[in-house]
Amino acid sequence: MWAWWFMRGGGGFESLSRGVGRLVCAANSVTLPSVSEKKVPRFGWQLVALTIGRLFLNSGLRMVYPFAPALARGLGVPLTAVYQIVAMRNVAGIFSLVSSPLSVRFGRKAVMMGSLLLFAVGCAVVVVYPSLWTFAVAMVLLALAKVSFDPSMQAYVGDAVPYAQRGKALSVTEFAWSLALIMGAPGVGFAIHLWGWSAPFFWLALLSLLAAVLLWRMLPRLGTVQTQGVRLRDTLRVVRTYRVIWAAFFYIALVMMANEFLFIVYGDWMETSFGLTLATLGFASAIIGGSEIAGEAFAGWSVDRFGKRPVIITTGVVNALLYFILPFTHGSLTTALIALFALFMTFEITVVGGMPLMTELVPEQRTVVMSMVMAAMLTGRTVGALAGPVVMELGGFVVSGMVSMLMMGTAVFILVRWIREARTGDAFAHSTAQ
Repeated sequence: MWAWWFMRGGGGFESLSRGVGRLVCAANSVTLPSVSEKKVPRFGWQLVALTIGRLFLNSGLRMVYPFAPALARGLGVPLTAVYQIVAMRNVAGIFSLVSSPLSVRFGRKAVMMGSLLLFAVGCAVVVVYPSLWTFAVAMVLLALAKVSFDPSMQAYVGDAVPYAQRGKALSVTEFAWSLALIMGAPGVGFAIHLWGWSAPFFWLALLSLLAAVLLWRMLPRLGTVQTQGVRLRDTLRVVRTYRVIWAAFFYIALVMMANEFLFIVYGDWMETSFGLTLATLGFASAIIGGSEIAGEAFAGWSVDRFGKRPVIITTGVVNALLYFILPFTHGSLTTALIALFALFMTFEITVVGGMPLMTELVPEQRTVVMSMVMAAMLTGRTVGALAGPVVMELGGFVVSGMVSMLMMGTAVFILVRWIREARTGDAFAHSTAQ
């Protein structure tokens, strides 16, 4: 039913307000353990606040893909220079291992607010002095903010929500990923068209500041928890101890790499193959966002009912097949959009449905696990961003689809063989090299 709202009336502030209400109704069915503070907002509203914060971060992250040609023209650089900055941005994902002890030491709320403020600073630099190097700085700061915000947010939800309901709760926050295309992409395209390539950064800086204030007001100030992974070396010790964390790392990295292979070049492909304008390209991206929000809604509905692993194994296999099929739909814009809709929907179910599973691999080290998951995401996207354009140029879209299919198939094999919740996979999760 969440997908129904966004597909039928996702545009405009009136529709957005109705959608937020639906998100709150869905999230309020998830209970939050009591805290000592008085007048703490209901957990449904806290989920909405977290989702809004992620929305602005994701909008900055995702705007590069459909508008890479426009950004390159505005900067006066080759398109490959923008792709290289995207790859450099993704390398910053290794910082997630450092953000893990920060979250434990200073608390989830403080790290999330600091992440939004860091992103606002990066955007402000571009507004004050728009150039290639400030654009690169903004992209790196965005990556640092993203890899700090997401693990803290996912650990916050994991701490608060029982595993049986966690899929629904996390799927609410994942709406921010698809909304970044449904709402963010048309807005970015409109801003670039009217005011130039740097205009979106002004609005993202302002909105990120407002989101930080919203989190400050909405989230309770919970005490910090001192655990094994307080220092970086302790975090690395945890990673070495639990082999299932490495299995999860390679699984997530391959899933993201397979997707990035095609997503990194789709903006250029859509613009050159179908002659789309900036505005039309933004709305075409919004269609992909619609497929993602449908996938997020389906994941929230299904994984707690039918089991996390059965759902994401099934959609992972289907997604691998769609990577192979997609290149053969290039003759028609309508056919291509339908194929992209199905591909990104199954991809989103696989990713979103897997997040609750990740939070339960090593429950006592949840922040460390989610930091490794974030590092894996950006590692996969880094390799995909670097290799995707090269594979596309040398072998064409058909070869790109075949490579993506093989990577996704390997990821599903790792999931089936080695990744299970701690309750059923303790023997593997707690194994160490003796």
